Amino acid sequence: MFCRLSFLFFSLFFSSISFAREEVLVDTTKGSNMLSEVFVLGKSGIKGNSNLVDFDGVRVLAAKKTELIVLSKLDANVANQSFREVFGRTPGLHVIESDPSGFNTSIAIRGLSTNRSWDFNMRQNGYDITPDPMGYNEAYYTPSFEWVEKIEIVRGAAALQFGPQVGGLINYILEKPVFNKRFGGEVQQTFGSFGLKSTLIKFRSGMKKLAFVGSHQLREGNGFRPNSNFNSNQSYFRMDWKPFAHGLVTFELTKSNSQAQLAGGISEAQFKSDPWVSYRARNYYYSHWFMPVVKFNYSPSKLVNSQIQIFAIQSGRSQLGFTKTNDVLDIPNSAGNYANRSLDRDEYTSYGAEFRSGLSAFNEKWQTSAGLRLFRGNMFRQQQGIATNGSTYSENLVDPKFPRSLNFVNQNFSAFIENTWAITPKFKLASGLRYEYILSQGNGFLDINTKFLSPDRLRSFILWGAGASFKPSSELEMYGNASQSFRPISFSDLLPSSTTDIVDAALKDARALNFDLGIRGKKGNFLRYDISAYHLEFSDRIGNVSMKNSNGQPYLYRTNLGLSSSKGVELYAELDPILLLHGSSRYGQISVFLSAGLNHAVYENFALSSGENLAGKKLENAPQQIIRSGLTYTYKRLSFTYQISYTAESFSDAQNTSKPSPTGTIGLIPEYTLDDFSFTYKYRKHWLLKGSVNNVMNVSYFTRRGTGAFPGYGILPGAPRNASCTLGFTF
Repeated sequence: MFCRLSFLFFSLFFSSISFAREEVLVDTTKGSNMLSEVFVLGKSGIKGNSNLVDFDGVRVLAAKKTELIVLSKLDANVANQSFREVFGRTPGLHVIESDPSGFNTSIAIRGLSTNRSWDFNMRQNGYDITPDPMGYNEAYYTPSFEWVEKIEIVRGAAALQFGPQVGGLINYILEKPVFNKRFGGEVQQTFGSFGLKSTLIKFRSGMKKLAFVGSHQLREGNGFRPNSNFNSNQSYFRMDWKPFAHGLVTFELTKSNSQAQLAGGISEAQFKSDPWVSYRARNYYYSHWFMPVVKFNYSPSKLVNSQIQIFAIQSGRSQLGFTKTNDVLDIPNSAGNYANRSLDRDEYTSYGAEFRSGLSAFNEKWQTSAGLRLFRGNMFRQQQGIATNGSTYSENLVDPKFPRSLNFVNQNFSAFIENTWAITPKFKLASGLRYEYILSQGNGFLDINTKFLSPDRLRSFILWGAGASFKPSSELEMYGNASQSFRPISFSDLLPSSTTDIVDAALKDARALNFDLGIRGKKGNFLRYDISAYHLEFSDRIGNVSMKNSNGQPYLYRTNLGLSSSKGVELYAELDPILLLHGSSRYGQISVFLSAGLNHAVYENFALSSGENLAGKKLENAPQQIIRSGLTYTYKRLSFTYQISYTAESFSDAQNTSKPSPTGTIGLIPEYTLDDFSFTYKYRKHWLLKGSVNNVMNVSYFTRRGTGAFPGYGILPGAPRNASCTLGFTF
């Protein structure tokens, strides 16, 4: 594997030493050469990530580590949500690959948690898509990648303008309407391995002052394991209206319903015997998401821009199944009856408003972004319901009363300001502050006889950040920043494990301090790169310690215990060697890319209830190397990409247990290397053909060991070799 990666790496290195010669050969004083150069720019084979602009009217992004992924440039399998391909050029991004449906995003960076991406601030078109970023930031909804035009990524320093989480921001940008555009649209049909079928219908139209776009996707499949069927029904509609010259009103509506059968986790022995076997046939997951949004943008001049958005989320998810560990078989008893299943159900109601305003003054030497946020989130949780003993999805209960019934509420007010000052035309300083006010409340019943009441947790604090950017030329930038961020107390942190356990009344939000130092740029249109080093200090991590009460009885006390640190290097480089060496070619363009994340993530201090301290132990689910490389070839309307992904080993538990437990819930997660091939062919203006083969070498691997009933105890395997083909028509 490393031989294949090294070949591409040395190709990049060898080609880069020709920069000076290239500059000598190009005579920019001749008009014909200038015209030729412009033509070559359009023929570039580079497909990869770029960076966000320093200031876009309402957001200051200068001196931050940012990335912009344009999905139309990629030959990725977007119909089945191939996160590994879409984020292939994003260095250090760890992708959990155990969900055949692709409904739930599980990604992380810099040693943070991959659990449903809860260390990222997840947004769509700038607004929240998770139930409650302040208390339950789990990504149970992901927009169809067939809708998504771009993905914005801002690492740790995003907290100043967007709030939690420590990992930064991921913002899915969907297609926007175009004014003065005749009615049209597109249809795409995808078929793939394991019964995959996806149908996309999109329409768009625009008049002088009114424009709209809408999408609908139906997707279903059998999954790559038995008992892993899934289906989803997602719709998106957006309408833009210009009431007057400098104003724009936008209305967006997103609706999603998803259901998946959960094949469960397997033991170490079962994985070695058959890595894609399943012993759970009655476990299910269901979610529904409904998000209306209204926005108003006002731009009276190029110097002043304002935006207000009012958003709401009415959503929920249910989990149904046989919840024993994988060493207990789900089989009928002597009377031929299965055991009753357990049902857990959450309902989320959230709403809020955000106001942003941007100012650019003194010939863009001073740029400011300021804003306010109001938010209220409510989660109603019902658990341990006794469901029927059937085998299909049904939320019918034997006893209509849930033993555990809880209600959590978060209220949040925040304000921020961030500025940049151009000290010289090449040197810029950035700084910012954010104020947070959070009130968390909880009440209900832990079981039928035990009432639960969490004390009100009111806290307020200020975050700071500062950075600098130096651009000696239009093609080179050196940047650095230091920024605070935080991870709010989650609802699960407030919930005792048992009725005897106690949660610290002074429990604090976890805090982080992130440093980035990097260099990025491009050379002509044949090279793009971004190389940076980082250091992330994550303090006040929450954990349990064992204590005894006045009667000598042991109990667990949940409080702020730990400190961890992550430090490393993130590298992305992409090169078009044909443009570098020859300028153009009648045989097409080639680009090679390398994306590498080298990460050393360890606990600095974390006291366990056993008395052990985790100092020096590696963080769980934090590979020390994630390396991806690939080659894209483009010829006229045809392009294809071959990508190789290597992920180093990691531990599944904080104690760094190497030897796997018999059930597979604890142990080393071995390294793995995966190959992916994909292509795109566009015929004239209207026809599109895409295809992919993922895990070309049919490697048996897994990225996660489950420790709960959902999605399962034990090893959760990744997908074997699978293929898909998409035919599209634009009208």
